[in-house]
Amino acid sequence: MAMVLIHTPALSRAQKLRIGDRVLEALHQEGMPASTVVVLFKPEDADIYLEGGLLYEAGASRPVAQPASPAAGFIPGPPAAVVDFKTKARRNRGELDELKSKLVALLQDRGALSSFEAQDALQLSDCDWAPATLRRFFADLEEEGAILKQGQKRGTRYVWKGVANLPHPPAAVKLVKKDGET
Repeated sequence: MAMVLIHTPALSRAQKLRIGDRVLEALHQEGMPASTVVVLFKPEDADIYLEGGLLYEAGASRPVAQPASPAAGFIPGPPAAVVDFKTKARRNRGELDELKSKLVALLQDRGALSSFEAQDALQLSDCDWAPATLRRFFADLEEEGAILKQGQKRGTRYVWKGVANLPHPPAAVKLVKKDGET
């Protein structure tokens, strides 16, 4: 019996079915009966570094569809539960980058934030990982020169140094003399 083992980042159930069908079909065309082949998907569990830098950061594993019998393909079962990044044990780079960009947008809109305000605005109040992650984001932004840290401990506020998207006050009234009057 032949076994095809595929280590990959998280794939949806539909993606696994399409890839598995293609692999089985290709091997069948090469003379291997589909009943003698098992396709097994395993989550990638190591970081892969290439010349350009980090390609993939290992994260929490997702449920893997198991083959029923090689001829039948995969066991149809309930769809894999979508895991909210707030409840996962570990967030991936894309999720963290998106969260950081939301934090930057929030700082630009409000001008200044405390960590508590950021947690509330980003709906992370119930996440025990949020304070440390936000502190790391604030430290990165401070190092980049985008924000200024004011205060200490619970009174710390982070002030956006760039142009904030604050509502502008009404324009100042310009007084104009009417011709012929002094």
